[in-house]
Amino acid sequence: MTQKINLLSNFPTSVFSPFTSLLTAVSVMATFFASLAVAQDTIGQKMTSISVQVTEANGIPVKDVVLTLTPLLPLETPPTRPEKPAIMNQIDKQFAPHVLVVRSGTDISFPNADNLFHHVYSFSPTKQFELKLYKEFTADPLRFEQAGIVDIGCNIHDWMLGYIVVSDSPFYGKTNEEGILDITLPVGEYDIMTWHPQLPELRLFDSASLNVTAAEKYEFKIDSVLSSDDFDEGFGDY
Repeated sequence: MTQKINLLSNFPTSVFSPFTSLLTAVSVMATFFASLAVAQDTIGQKMTSISVQVTEANGIPVKDVVLTLTPLLPLETPPTRPEKPAIMNQIDKQFAPHVLVVRSGTDISFPNADNLFHHVYSFSPTKQFELKLYKEFTADPLRFEQAGIVDIGCNIHDWMLGYIVVSDSPFYGKTNEEGILDITLPVGEYDIMTWHPQLPELRLFDSASLNVTAAEKYEFKIDSVLSSDDFDEGFGDY
């Protein structure tokens, strides 16, 4: 039988206490720096924000301008996808919101708030589907995996139009009623894409990329006067 012998056991503990203290100190420092590394990884890269304002040639704010920024740098802590489905509602025989922007892989619900029947569909290459929606019936959410533009309509109410913009990037937004959008994102370089339902080829920036180094505000005036997205409601009760 082999016997293990601890040669250090024959020496008084006091002889090794300074050495033991040194090892303890080294261990504590190692733990500290490991924790610091984890903390920095959790915090991620330096964050900043950009603000974009878009107006028509006559100064009227332009809502529903979509901006996506695709990072050209690796993200230390990529934002997680939302757990709850996004909502594309039907209210007063209109899609609400008119433009919905989501990240790829997001589930979208299509509740019907009207007291009548809707038949929502899309033939877009990005996502093709159809849903027959009663007020008392809620269809299961649909998952939108592929990036792109999805035009949606209603087979019964053909004036109903809506748009879903699916982005692979987690950094996106659309202008509000005041024509303003704000995006918080890490410092770095990004490919940019801009889009609007009435201006699908819209290009606001001079370049296809943007180097974000600090908080910045951009103001754009487009050389167009856009029509209203509000449709006449006098189509009867069907």
